Amino acid sequence: MNKTAEQLEKEVCASDGLFKALTSTFMKINCVFICSIILISYLFSYKALRILWNHNIFSNCTRLIFFIGSINSIIHQTTMMEIRIRQINRSIVTEIDHCGILFHSPECAVDLYFYYITNFFTTYSVFSLTLDRLIAWKFSSVYLKYQYTIAIILLTIQLIFAVGTYFFGFLGVPLAGYVPMCTYPPRLASDFDAINIIRTVVMVFSIIVLLIIFRSNVKTEKKVHQHSFNTKTRYTAFENMTTSKSVCTLIIIQFLCISISSFGVTLIRKVESFMSEEVYHTIVPFLPGVTYANLCLPVIVYYKTKQTIRRRKEAIDKMTSAPGDVESHMKWLNETWTK
Repeated sequence: MNKTAEQLEKEVCASDGLFKALTSTFMKINCVFICSIILISYLFSYKALRILWNHNIFSNCTRLIFFIGSINSIIHQTTMMEIRIRQINRSIVTEIDHCGILFHSPECAVDLYFYYITNFFTTYSVFSLTLDRLIAWKFSSVYLKYQYTIAIILLTIQLIFAVGTYFFGFLGVPLAGYVPMCTYPPRLASDFDAINIIRTVVMVFSIIVLLIIFRSNVKTEKKVHQHSFNTKTRYTAFENMTTSKSVCTLIIIQFLCISISSFGVTLIRKVESFMSEEVYHTIVPFLPGVTYANLCLPVIVYYKTKQTIRRRKEAIDKMTSAPGDVESHMKWLNETWTK
Protein backbone atom coordinates (compact mmCIF):
# COMPACT_ATOMS: atom_id res chain seq x y z
CA MET A 1 0.00 0.00 0.00
CA ASN A 2 1.32 3.45 -0.92
CA LYS A 3 1.85 5.70 2.06
CA THR A 4 1.61 9.46 2.31
CA ALA A 5 4.43 11.74 3.44
CA GLU A 6 2.61 12.29 6.74
CA GLN A 7 2.43 8.55 7.40
CA LEU A 8 6.10 8.05 6.53
CA GLU A 9 7.15 10.84 8.89
CA LYS A 10 5.65 8.87 11.78
CA GLU A 11 7.75 5.76 11.05
CA VAL A 12 10.72 6.90 13.11
CA CYS A 13 11.67 3.52 14.55
CA ALA A 14 13.26 0.62 12.68
CA SER A 15 11.47 -2.71 12.63
CA ASP A 16 13.11 -5.67 14.36
CA GLY A 17 14.30 -7.17 11.05
CA LEU A 18 15.79 -3.91 9.78
CA PHE A 19 17.41 -3.18 13.15
CA LYS A 20 19.04 -6.62 13.22
CA ALA A 21 20.38 -6.11 9.68
CA LEU A 22 21.85 -2.67 10.44
CA THR A 23 23.57 -3.81 13.64
CA SER A 24 24.68 -7.22 12.36
CA THR A 25 28.25 -8.45 11.94
CA PHE A 26 27.56 -8.78 8.20
CA MET A 27 26.90 -5.02 7.97
CA LYS A 28 30.18 -4.24 9.72
CA ILE A 29 32.03 -6.64 7.39
CA ASN A 30 30.31 -4.96 4.44
CA CYS A 31 31.47 -1.52 5.60
CA VAL A 32 35.08 -2.73 5.85
CA PHE A 33 34.81 -4.44 2.44
CA ILE A 34 33.33 -1.41 0.63
CA CYS A 35 35.80 1.00 2.25
CA SER A 36 38.67 -1.30 1.21
CA ILE A 37 37.38 -1.29 -2.38
CA ILE A 38 37.23 2.51 -2.26
CA LEU A 39 40.75 2.91 -0.86
CA ILE A 40 42.14 0.61 -3.57
CA SER A 41 40.24 2.66 -6.18
CA TYR A 42 41.92 5.83 -4.84
CA LEU A 43 45.33 4.25 -5.40
CA PHE A 44 44.55 3.20 -8.96
CA SER A 45 42.81 6.51 -9.75
CA TYR A 46 46.06 8.26 -8.83
CA LYS A 47 48.03 5.84 -11.02
CA ALA A 48 45.55 6.20 -13.90
CA LEU A 49 45.48 10.01 -13.77
CA ARG A 50 49.26 10.12 -13.64
CA ILE A 51 49.73 7.74 -16.56
CA LEU A 52 47.06 9.53 -18.63
CA TRP A 53 48.92 12.79 -18.04
CA ASN A 54 52.48 11.55 -18.61
CA HIS A 55 52.24 8.44 -20.82
CA ASN A 56 48.97 8.69 -22.71
CA ILE A 57 48.32 6.06 -25.41
CA PHE A 58 44.77 7.15 -26.26
CA SER A 59 43.51 9.95 -28.48
CA ASN A 60 43.15 13.29 -26.70
CA CYS A 61 39.36 12.96 -26.88
CA THR A 62 39.33 9.52 -25.25
CA ARG A 63 41.93 10.61 -22.72
CA LEU A 64 39.85 13.60 -21.59
CA ILE A 65 36.77 11.40 -21.14
CA PHE A 66 38.83 8.93 -19.08
CA PHE A 67 40.39 11.79 -17.10
CA ILE A 68 37.05 13.37 -16.15
CA GLY A 69 35.60 9.91 -15.50
CA SER A 70 38.41 9.16 -13.03
CA ILE A 71 37.80 12.43 -11.18
CA ASN A 72 34.06 11.68 -11.07
CA SER A 73 34.81 8.22 -9.67
CA ILE A 74 36.85 9.76 -6.84
CA ILE A 75 33.93 12.04 -5.91
CA HIS A 76 31.49 9.11 -6.00
CA GLN A 77 33.74 6.83 -3.96
CA THR A 78 34.29 9.55 -1.36
CA THR A 79 30.54 10.12 -1.05
CA MET A 80 29.94 6.38 -0.71
CA MET A 81 32.59 6.00 2.00
CA GLU A 82 31.22 8.97 3.96
CA ILE A 83 27.70 7.47 3.80
CA ARG A 84 28.91 4.03 4.94
CA ILE A 85 30.98 5.42 7.81
CA ARG A 86 28.02 7.51 9.01
CA GLN A 87 25.78 4.45 8.92
CA ILE A 88 28.15 2.12 10.76
CA ASN A 89 28.92 4.83 13.32
CA ARG A 90 25.21 5.33 14.00
CA SER A 91 24.62 1.58 14.28
CA ILE A 92 27.34 1.39 16.97
CA VAL A 93 26.25 4.51 18.87
CA THR A 94 22.55 3.54 18.81
CA GLU A 95 23.10 -0.18 19.21
CA ILE A 96 20.02 -0.63 21.39
CA ASP A 97 17.89 2.26 20.09
CA HIS A 98 15.40 1.21 17.41
CA CYS A 99 14.22 4.83 17.09
CA GLY A 100 17.61 6.48 16.58
CA ILE A 101 19.31 4.26 14.03
CA LEU A 102 17.52 5.44 10.87
CA PHE A 103 18.33 8.57 8.86
CA HIS A 104 15.65 11.21 8.34
CA SER A 105 15.50 11.76 4.56
CA PRO A 106 16.31 15.53 4.76
CA GLU A 107 19.61 14.53 6.46
CA CYS A 108 20.53 12.78 3.21
CA ALA A 109 19.74 15.63 0.79
CA VAL A 110 23.37 16.56 0.02
CA ASP A 111 24.55 12.94 -0.02
CA LEU A 112 21.74 11.95 -2.39
CA TYR A 113 22.68 14.71 -4.83
CA PHE A 114 26.37 13.82 -5.03
CA TYR A 115 25.81 10.06 -4.83
CA TYR A 116 23.25 9.81 -7.64
CA ILE A 117 24.64 12.50 -9.97
CA THR A 118 28.08 10.84 -9.94
CA ASN A 119 26.39 7.42 -10.13
CA PHE A 120 24.51 8.34 -13.31
CA PHE A 121 27.57 10.16 -14.73
CA THR A 122 29.54 6.91 -14.43
CA THR A 123 26.75 4.99 -16.17
CA TYR A 124 26.54 7.39 -19.11
CA SER A 125 30.32 7.43 -19.56
CA VAL A 126 29.83 4.23 -21.59
CA PHE A 127 27.62 6.23 -23.97
CA SER A 128 30.25 8.98 -24.35
CA LEU A 129 33.02 6.46 -24.99
CA THR A 130 30.90 4.66 -27.57
CA LEU A 131 30.18 7.91 -29.43
CA ASP A 132 33.88 8.76 -29.19
CA ARG A 133 34.78 5.51 -30.98
CA LEU A 134 31.90 5.91 -33.46
CA ILE A 135 33.05 9.39 -34.51
CA ALA A 136 36.68 8.23 -34.74
CA TRP A 137 35.51 5.36 -36.97
CA LYS A 138 33.14 7.19 -39.30
CA PHE A 139 34.53 10.75 -39.29
CA SER A 140 38.24 10.22 -38.67
CA SER A 141 39.44 13.47 -40.27
CA VAL A 142 37.01 15.60 -38.24
CA TYR A 143 37.83 13.59 -35.12
CA LEU A 144 41.58 14.13 -35.45
CA LYS A 145 41.13 17.85 -36.05
CA TYR A 146 38.67 18.64 -33.24
CA GLN A 147 39.42 16.10 -30.51
CA TYR A 148 39.11 18.41 -27.51
CA THR A 149 35.95 20.04 -28.87
CA ILE A 150 34.34 16.64 -29.43
CA ALA A 151 35.36 15.52 -25.92
CA ILE A 152 33.81 18.62 -24.33
CA ILE A 153 30.58 18.13 -26.29
CA LEU A 154 30.37 14.44 -25.30
CA LEU A 155 31.09 15.20 -21.64
CA THR A 156 28.45 17.95 -21.67
CA ILE A 157 25.88 15.51 -23.09
CA GLN A 158 26.94 12.96 -20.47
CA LEU A 159 26.42 15.52 -17.67
CA ILE A 160 23.02 16.57 -19.07
CA PHE A 161 21.93 12.92 -19.15
CA ALA A 162 23.13 12.41 -15.56
CA VAL A 163 21.41 15.52 -14.20
CA GLY A 164 18.31 14.82 -16.31
CA THR A 165 18.04 11.29 -14.92
CA TYR A 166 18.41 12.64 -11.39
CA PHE A 167 15.60 15.15 -11.94
CA PHE A 168 13.45 12.49 -13.62
CA GLY A 169 13.76 10.29 -10.56
CA PHE A 170 13.80 12.77 -7.71
CA LEU A 171 12.58 16.23 -8.79
CA GLY A 172 9.54 17.17 -6.72
CA VAL A 173 9.75 14.02 -4.61
CA PRO A 174 9.30 14.96 -0.93
CA LEU A 175 12.17 13.92 1.34
CA ALA A 176 9.76 12.30 3.76
CA GLY A 177 10.28 9.37 6.07
CA TYR A 178 13.37 7.53 7.27
CA VAL A 179 15.91 5.35 5.43
CA PRO A 180 18.55 2.83 6.65
CA MET A 181 21.39 4.77 4.97
CA CYS A 182 21.71 7.67 2.55
CA THR A 183 22.30 5.49 -0.52
CA TYR A 184 18.63 4.50 -0.41
CA PRO A 185 16.36 6.59 -2.69
CA PRO A 186 13.63 8.71 -1.06
CA ARG A 187 10.72 6.58 0.14
CA LEU A 188 8.28 8.33 -2.23
CA ALA A 189 10.49 8.01 -5.34
CA SER A 190 8.42 5.89 -7.74
CA ASP A 191 10.60 5.96 -10.89
CA PHE A 192 13.69 4.25 -9.49
CA ASP A 193 13.07 0.94 -11.28
CA ALA A 194 12.44 2.80 -14.56
CA ILE A 195 15.81 4.54 -14.16
CA ASN A 196 17.56 1.18 -13.75
CA ILE A 197 15.89 -0.13 -16.92
CA ILE A 198 17.00 2.97 -18.88
CA ARG A 199 20.57 2.56 -17.65
CA THR A 200 20.63 -1.10 -18.66
CA VAL A 201 19.26 -0.34 -22.15
CA VAL A 202 21.88 2.41 -22.69
CA MET A 203 24.72 0.08 -21.69
CA VAL A 204 23.51 -2.85 -23.82
CA PHE A 205 23.11 -0.53 -26.82
CA SER A 206 26.62 0.84 -26.27
CA ILE A 207 28.14 -2.64 -26.09
CA ILE A 208 26.46 -3.73 -29.35
CA VAL A 209 27.61 -0.60 -31.22
CA LEU A 210 31.13 -0.85 -29.84
CA LEU A 211 31.49 -4.52 -30.79
CA ILE A 212 30.53 -3.59 -34.37
CA ILE A 213 33.13 -0.79 -34.36
CA PHE A 214 35.80 -3.05 -32.89
CA ARG A 215 35.17 -5.75 -35.48
CA SER A 216 35.46 -3.16 -38.26
CA ASN A 217 38.69 -1.76 -36.77
CA VAL A 218 40.24 -5.24 -36.66
CA LYS A 219 39.34 -5.88 -40.32
CA THR A 220 40.68 -2.47 -41.34
CA GLU A 221 43.96 -3.02 -39.50
CA LYS A 222 44.49 -6.39 -41.23
CA LYS A 223 43.85 -4.87 -44.66
CA VAL A 224 46.20 -1.96 -43.98
CA HIS A 225 48.99 -4.26 -42.82
CA GLN A 226 48.61 -6.42 -45.91
CA HIS A 227 48.50 -3.64 -48.50
CA SER A 228 50.16 -0.54 -47.05
CA PHE A 229 53.75 0.23 -46.03
CA ASN A 230 52.91 3.77 -44.90
CA THR A 231 53.97 3.96 -41.25
CA LYS A 232 51.41 6.62 -40.30
CA THR A 233 48.53 4.70 -41.90
CA ARG A 234 49.51 1.49 -40.15
CA TYR A 235 50.01 3.25 -36.83
CA THR A 236 46.59 4.95 -37.05
CA ALA A 237 44.88 1.65 -37.85
CA PHE A 238 46.66 -0.06 -34.96
CA GLU A 239 45.77 2.74 -32.53
CA ASN A 240 42.09 2.68 -33.53
CA MET A 241 41.94 -1.06 -32.99
CA THR A 242 43.83 -0.88 -29.66
CA THR A 243 41.70 1.96 -28.30
CA SER A 244 38.44 0.30 -29.37
CA LYS A 245 39.56 -2.94 -27.70
CA SER A 246 40.40 -1.12 -24.46
CA VAL A 247 37.13 0.82 -24.45
CA CYS A 248 35.17 -2.33 -25.29
CA THR A 249 36.79 -4.19 -22.39
CA LEU A 250 36.05 -1.30 -20.04
CA ILE A 251 32.41 -0.98 -21.08
CA ILE A 252 31.69 -4.71 -20.78
CA ILE A 253 33.23 -4.82 -17.29
CA GLN A 254 31.40 -1.65 -16.25
CA PHE A 255 28.17 -3.13 -17.60
CA LEU A 256 28.67 -6.24 -15.48
CA CYS A 257 29.45 -4.14 -12.40
CA ILE A 258 26.60 -1.66 -12.83
CA SER A 259 24.19 -4.52 -13.58
CA ILE A 260 24.81 -5.67 -10.01
CA SER A 261 23.02 -2.56 -8.77
CA SER A 262 20.62 -1.78 -11.64
CA PHE A 263 19.40 -5.31 -12.45
CA GLY A 264 20.27 -6.90 -9.10
CA VAL A 265 18.52 -4.34 -6.91
CA THR A 266 15.47 -4.26 -9.22
CA LEU A 267 15.22 -8.05 -9.02
CA ILE A 268 15.55 -8.09 -5.24
CA ARG A 269 12.93 -5.35 -4.89
CA LYS A 270 10.52 -7.51 -6.91
CA VAL A 271 11.06 -10.56 -4.68
CA GLU A 272 11.31 -8.54 -1.47
CA SER A 273 7.99 -9.91 -0.26
CA PHE A 274 9.39 -13.47 -0.40
CA MET A 275 12.31 -12.82 1.97
CA SER A 276 12.63 -11.51 5.47
CA GLU A 277 13.32 -7.82 6.01
CA GLU A 278 16.59 -8.68 7.74
CA VAL A 279 17.85 -10.70 4.75
CA TYR A 280 16.78 -8.01 2.26
CA HIS A 281 18.61 -5.18 4.05
CA THR A 282 21.67 -7.39 4.58
CA ILE A 283 22.00 -8.18 0.86
CA VAL A 284 21.37 -4.71 -0.62
CA PRO A 285 24.53 -3.03 0.84
CA PHE A 286 26.65 -5.59 -1.04
CA LEU A 287 25.24 -4.42 -4.40
CA PRO A 288 26.73 -0.96 -5.07
CA GLY A 289 27.68 -1.80 -8.65
CA VAL A 290 28.94 1.70 -9.48
CA THR A 291 31.44 1.47 -6.62
CA TYR A 292 32.87 -1.66 -8.24
CA ALA A 293 32.76 -0.01 -11.69
CA ASN A 294 34.67 2.99 -10.35
CA LEU A 295 37.43 0.62 -9.25
CA CYS A 296 37.54 -1.10 -12.65
CA LEU A 297 37.88 2.17 -14.64
CA PRO A 298 41.31 3.26 -13.33
CA VAL A 299 42.56 -0.34 -13.13
CA ILE A 300 41.78 -0.97 -16.83
CA VAL A 301 43.17 2.41 -17.94
CA TYR A 302 46.39 1.82 -15.99
CA TYR A 303 47.06 -1.77 -17.03
CA LYS A 304 45.97 -1.32 -20.66
CA THR A 305 48.35 1.63 -20.94
CA LYS A 306 51.23 -0.32 -19.39
CA GLN A 307 50.49 -3.29 -21.66
CA THR A 308 50.38 -1.18 -24.82
CA ILE A 309 53.61 0.65 -23.94
CA ARG A 310 55.35 -2.69 -23.38
CA ARG A 311 54.12 -4.05 -26.73
CA ARG A 312 55.25 -0.90 -28.53
CA LYS A 313 58.73 -1.19 -27.06
CA GLU A 314 58.93 -4.84 -28.08
CA ALA A 315 57.87 -3.98 -31.64
CA ILE A 316 60.37 -1.11 -31.87
CA ASP A 317 63.16 -3.34 -30.55
CA LYS A 318 62.38 -5.94 -33.22
CA MET A 319 62.36 -3.36 -36.02
CA THR A 320 65.54 -1.58 -34.94
CA SER A 321 67.48 -4.80 -34.37
CA ALA A 322 66.56 -6.37 -37.73
CA PRO A 323 69.75 -7.06 -39.77
CA GLY A 324 70.34 -6.70 -43.50
CA ASP A 325 70.07 -4.04 -46.17
CA VAL A 326 67.03 -1.85 -46.90
CA GLU A 327 65.47 -4.35 -49.29
CA SER A 328 65.73 -7.27 -46.87
CA HIS A 329 64.55 -5.04 -44.02
CA MET A 330 61.41 -4.02 -45.94
CA LYS A 331 60.76 -7.66 -46.79
CA TRP A 332 61.07 -8.56 -43.11
CA LEU A 333 58.70 -5.74 -42.15
CA ASN A 334 56.15 -6.94 -44.67
CA GLU A 335 56.32 -10.50 -43.32
CA THR A 336 56.08 -9.27 -39.73
CA TRP A 337 53.05 -7.03 -40.29
CA THR A 338 51.13 -9.69 -42.20
CA LYS A 339 51.50 -12.35 -39.50
